[in-house]
Parts: sequence; C-alpha cells; structure tokens
Amino acid sequence: MPDRAAILAEAARLRGQFEAAGALPVETAVLQPAGTLLDLYGEDIRARAYITSDALRGEQMLRPDFTVPVVQMHMAHGAEPARYTYAGEVFRRQEDDADRANEYIQVGFEIFARDDAARSDAEVFSTFHALLAPLGLQPATGDIGILMAAVDGLETSERRKAALRRHIWRPRRFRALIERFSGRAPVPASRAELLAAKDPMAAAGPMIGLRGPEEVAARIAALREDAAMPP
Repeated sequence: MPDRAAILAEAARLRGQFEAAGALPVETAVLQPAGTLLDLYGEDIRARAYITSDALRGEQMLRPDFTVPVVQMHMAHGAEPARYTYAGEVFRRQEDDADRANEYIQVGFEIFARDDAARSDAEVFSTFHALLAPLGLQPATGDIGILMAAVDGLETSERRKAALRRHIWRPRRFRALIERFSGRAPVPASRAELLAAKDPMAAAGPMIGLRGPEEVAARIAALREDAAMPP
C-alpha cells in the first residue's frame, strides 16, 4: 500500500492537472456544521460520519466529502461559469468492511455552469478520463440523465431504445437487455424455436388470459424483427 507521502504527492499532481484545465484550487474546513449536511443527506449520514459537538458551535461533522462545502462557498462568493479543484482528507465510518479506509485523500474537479449542464458533465468526465485512462479503470455513474442520453445515442432501433428506457431503473433487467441487444448473450432456445416456426400459433392451445391472437401475433412479429437486428 502506498505511504502517505506518495498519496499526497499523487493528489497534488492530480490537482495540478485540474488547475491546468482552468480550475481554481479551493480549501474547506475539516470540521463542517452538521446541520447542513443532515438537511441534505438525511439522518442516515450519522451512521457514516464522525460527529462531535461543542457548546458554541453545536454539532460538527468531520468532512465526509468536499461537495457540500464547495457548493456553499460557490453560492456565497462565486460567479458562473466557475471551475474548482480540491484535495484533502475526508472521513467515513466503516462498520462492516475493515479493509476500507475511514480516512482518505479525495481529489475533485467541479464545474458550475448552468447554461449547458450536459457540456459541463462531458468536460468533467473527459478530464478525469484523460488522467485515469492509463490505470485501466472502469467508469461508473449513477446519473440517470447521463444513462438516458447514452441510450438515446445508441445506433439501434427505437424499439430497443424504448425497452432500455423502461428498464433503466432495474439494473439486472437493464444489463440483461444490453447483453442480448449487443449479441453477447445467446437467444434462449425456446425463443429461437418459436421464432423459427413457420406458424407459431398452430401448436398453441386454447387462448386464455387477456391477449387475443392478434396481439400474440404482433408480439411474435416484433420479436422476429428484433432478432434480425444487428448488435
């Protein structure tokens, strides 16, 4: 495991790269007012943060991340567009995983520009990608807007895009569709047999349920059309 001096040196290098990209280096207090963080994150943050108090300032929290204090600083003193970078310790309680650090160095790059949020997101992502690409890391995001935009940008049918949008909230189903549409997952044998049949309805039993023959036939036609689509 790298020693602290090496970690701090790497953090300084990364922050320097963000400064070269036009970001203003900022510092925030290690002790943050707990009230604001509790309002934003809810009471659940108590289980993940270190909290203390004194008679004058009330409850204080060891900085769990930089985002909130940087946003507060920008709202109080900043003008848009603005770019900020920071590097310093953050603190998170660990009750289940002894291998995860409860104190570590966080380096960040933030853009405040409401005129074109998508462009700002793309700039932040591409800046991080350029710095971290040599490490072979796998990017991950929980931003639904970015995921929706990625689906919209796919070179595939509107039917497939609609299916992905419907299940974007269901990670397992969404991943299964991605695997199927990309050709990485084989078509189930039962479906392949059904689609290959000249008249799939010929071997059907009596109709039960709410779907009539026309709806079933339309669904089979849609599945055949999808199966013929390239990955």
